[in-house]
Amino acid sequence: MQRTGFDLEIKEDLCGVNMTYHFIHDYVTYDPDRLQKAAAEQKVEVGLETYITAITLHEIGHAIDRQALLDSIPQSVEVMKMKQGIPVPVIYADPVLLGKLIEEDERNLICEKTAWENASMLNNMYQLVPFELFNAIAEQSLGTYETKLTDKKRRLARIVGTATA
Repeated sequence: MQRTGFDLEIKEDLCGVNMTYHFIHDYVTYDPDRLQKAAAEQKVEVGLETYITAITLHEIGHAIDRQALLDSIPQSVEVMKMKQGIPVPVIYADPVLLGKLIEEDERNLICEKTAWENASMLNNMYQLVPFELFNAIAEQSLGTYETKLTDKKRRLARIVGTATA
């Protein structure tokens, strides 16, 4: 973070998530155990320091886009309340409710892509992670969000197809 000029507070959090930007309070948390596992899970071999640097740039990328994240709070609260008030099987069986989850996942994917674009800009400026490794880490990270979204869209297509058949 020092090399990029960003001064975000960093806190250890043994939550099982490698690194997260908490945009409401403007700080980053990391789980050292999960960071090691996540680095080892990369399809392209990367060292731990390289992985942490790329993910840190990604979290800074979220910080650059903080206002958009803050603006998304009302929609996220609506989805959170829906999840708390309606059992998961009911949500996944109702095309309207499942559509709301899909919209939330689409918003999240846009935020993730934006954070990686911002991180790429920083990486190009400061040349902290080799280009090919940075892109491999970004691609694998985005893939988890894309897979989740695709699975929900397939489920929705099955529900809608069953309802119209």
